[in-house]
Amino acid sequence: MSGLRGRLKRLERGTEGEKTVMECPTCGEEFTLYGDPAADYLVYLWRQDYGGENHGPPVDPAVAKLAEHDHDPSLMVDKSDGSPWLGEFFRGMRRSLIEDAEDLSEP
Repeated sequence: MSGLRGRLKRLERGTEGEKTVMECPTCGEEFTLYGDPAADYLVYLWRQDYGGENHGPPVDPAVAKLAEHDHDPSLMVDKSDGSPWLGEFFRGMRRSLIEDAEDLSEP
């Protein structure tokens, strides 16, 4: 059992530096995520639209909270340097998806 504990400790130490703190520029709320939050966020969005069965790991509750934030998560900035946490390509993603959506409502 001690071999497994040692491996877990090494894994924990290896991920200690992979922490991202983001801030909403609209309301100032902060979100702390670990690992690769940009990839996790994009996977979360994909899963929302995917109609098939999901066999992947469960969604991190912190990523779900970020994705369901009242303001567009793609506009949040990385607190460490003020840069867009998703990069310029995805900036304003929620707004553009809504604006470009075709109106399928019945007259």
